[in-house]
Amino acid sequence: MLKHKILSRIRNQKFKDFIVYGFGQAVNLLSPLLVMPYIVFICGEEGLGKVGVGLSFALIAIVLVDYGSYINGTKAISLNTTNQIVLEEKFTTIYFAKFILLLIVIAGSSIIILGIPFFRKDYLQLLFSLLIVVGQFINPTWFLQGIQNFKWISTINIVSKVIYVCCVFLFIHKAEDYIYVNAFLGIGSIIASLISFLYIYYQYSFSFQKTSFVSAFHLIKEEFSLTISQLFFSFYQYAPIMLISYVGGDFMAGQYRIIDQVVMIFRTYFQMFFNFIYADICLEIYQDSKKGIANWKIKNGYNYLMVLLIVLLFYFNATTILLFFKVNPSDVHKLAPLFRIGLFLPLFIGISFSIKQLIFAFDKNKLYIKTTIFSTVLSLILMFFLLTILGLKGAFISTILIEIFVIIVYLLILKKYLFKTKLQS
Repeated sequence: MLKHKILSRIRNQKFKDFIVYGFGQAVNLLSPLLVMPYIVFICGEEGLGKVGVGLSFALIAIVLVDYGSYINGTKAISLNTTNQIVLEEKFTTIYFAKFILLLIVIAGSSIIILGIPFFRKDYLQLLFSLLIVVGQFINPTWFLQGIQNFKWISTINIVSKVIYVCCVFLFIHKAEDYIYVNAFLGIGSIIASLISFLYIYYQYSFSFQKTSFVSAFHLIKEEFSLTISQLFFSFYQYAPIMLISYVGGDFMAGQYRIIDQVVMIFRTYFQMFFNFIYADICLEIYQDSKKGIANWKIKNGYNYLMVLLIVLLFYFNATTILLFFKVNPSDVHKLAPLFRIGLFLPLFIGISFSIKQLIFAFDKNKLYIKTTIFSTVLSLILMFFLLTILGLKGAFISTILIEIFVIIVYLLILKKYLFKTKLQS
């Protein structure tokens, strides 16, 4: 009876946490939907394309600053939530390493932006976009996920996005103002993340006095291969708009960005769900792999079914959604078929994200790294080839094919675990 009450209390707390976390992530998802139609209306699809290139550049750079903190860092925190010494060591060492990397990334990004003609033509907007990288450096969400403090994660998301949305509507008034859009996103992230960082720092009485360059560089060396794989993964996710802008121009990139924004809603949601249950999945599999995989199937299965229903709703209302984004009515009939093709992506993304949880939980990092690097290179080559033949349709078809390839490889890597579990159940 007592055990039943404890389990019931845990389930209720998990549900409350999910509601709180989900609300914060909902703000994350809705804020682009609020500002994007306005950006298209003021700056046009070309301006939106340029903003998309700047955002993608920043999101790729972020991976080098995060440096594995959201994978191994979160996992380490989740397994040592009651050990003050380990928590302080992980927190301070990771942040020290991230600071070193931030300086390198800002310097390297500035050289790339000013040195490569494709980026130099819009250098001011791209430099402003680096504020997003600074905000992510400060952001302690990786630590909060480990201790499962979802209230503060939601607080960061809500505060940062409220600042972002307000600034866009208050200060973007003419086409050339597109250069400030990503700057406002970065400023919102910096303010919200700094508040949360200081809360954690003083709440846990952490100190950086014991942190050394040696420990920071050791961490950088230790996480190098995983970070490289995450960098390739970010290229896979965010480089397409740069490639499209290069091949087809900013207007085509803007059209891609509109469709991709809807796909991004689902991708962001799956990432949110990944982060929400990742610490639990790791702990459950660590304690009992059979039960852990069973719970993984249940959680991801119900989640996938819900997303599938939403994708179908979007599929049959493609025209209405495109008009919401202020797409020129004369272009809607051309974009609607592409939009429907793009909606197949979330169905495969959801599967690959869920399987990736097991890849990390079973410490298959090396195989994940090899898969990510190979699939990214293959993706960019295939996309460039199909873009020149099929135009924008080729971009979505190539991405779908690569997602299917990744899923097959993940299943082959985990074959013995999933098959063994099936036999024993």
